[in-house]
Amino acid sequence: MLTAQPFAESLSTWLGDTTSDTREMEGWRPGAVSPFQWMTTASAFSDTGGLVNGDELAELIREHSLLNAQSLPAQPVSMVARWIVSRSVVVIDSPWGHVLPLFQFDLPRATVHPAMPMVLAELGGVLEGAELALWFVTPNEWLGGERPAIAMQNTLQAVRHAARADRYVALGG
Repeated sequence: MLTAQPFAESLSTWLGDTTSDTREMEGWRPGAVSPFQWMTTASAFSDTGGLVNGDELAELIREHSLLNAQSLPAQPVSMVARWIVSRSVVVIDSPWGHVLPLFQFDLPRATVHPAMPMVLAELGGVLEGAELALWFVTPNEWLGGERPAIAMQNTLQAVRHAARADRYVALGG
């Protein structure tokens, strides 16, 4: 049976306390993942598409629309802003602003991956920000050790069930 420990241990590696005083880091924003934690967090997403800010995401949507000879969404920047404000996507508060993991987008269609609303509904209120984002790139016992960001490409229902099980465990069920 899964315990909350493996995921908590992973988070402690990524989000654990640092001994350096991050207030001296140029551009660091209070309340954000520290710059030292950020380097490890960012690397966790390297093989799932990486991380981008909202403007970069809007530009990627523009580029994919042009490459695929599709009509461009009216306002990609506004569309990305709506996704963020409505909490339809995972956002990490980095030391230099908000960033979004790319795995959660279907860039050729200029949409959020269809799995995201279902998974976010399961984990909403239990995990937020970097913790929520890291859930997607942490090997999950319910998925046989596969990471949810990879598994959701082929086994959406299994990822949804893993999210539900982890929610249950996190709430002490």
